[in-house]
Amino acid sequence: MLLYLMRHAAAESAVGGGDANRSLSPAGREQLQRLLPLLLALGLRPEWIVASPYRRAMETAQLLAAGIGYSGEILSDTSLLPTSTPTAVQSLVLAFAQASQLLLVGHAPNVVTWVNQLCATGSLRIAFPSGAICCVELEDPRRWMGRLCWHLIPPPA
Repeated sequence: MLLYLMRHAAAESAVGGGDANRSLSPAGREQLQRLLPLLLALGLRPEWIVASPYRRAMETAQLLAAGIGYSGEILSDTSLLPTSTPTAVQSLVLAFAQASQLLLVGHAPNVVTWVNQLCATGSLRIAFPSGAICCVELEDPRRWMGRLCWHLIPPPA
C-alpha cells in the first residue's frame, strides 16, 4: 500500500466558531494549486481519501480530489483529529488494508509523528508545513512500519 499523509493547507486565523471551523485561506488554496501538477506527475491516484472532520482538512481533501480527478467519496474520520492517538490512525489504515493507495489529510503535529513511527525513526527532522504531503510504502498495513518514498512541500508562489 502507498499511504499518503498530508497536512491540511494553510488556514485562516481562528475567529468566531472555534478551531474546527477554520477554513482554508487564499494562500492555502494557492498552495494546493501549485502542488497538484507535482502530485499528478508522482502518480497520486488514491482509491480512498479520508480527512479530519475539521473544515480546513475537508476543504484540502475536496480541492485535492477535484485537482487529481478523484471521483470517489471523501470520508471524514475522527482518528485524524489533532487530539487523536497513533493507535486510532493505525486502526484507520488497517480498515483500508486492501487499498493500493490511501490518502489521509490531518494536522500537525500528528502527521510528523506518524511518519516518524512508520519509518522507525524517533528523530527524523522533517519539515511539514501546511500543505506538505509524503508517501510511505507499507508492505503490510497490519504492521505499522514503512519506507518513506517521497516528501513534498508546496512550492513558493
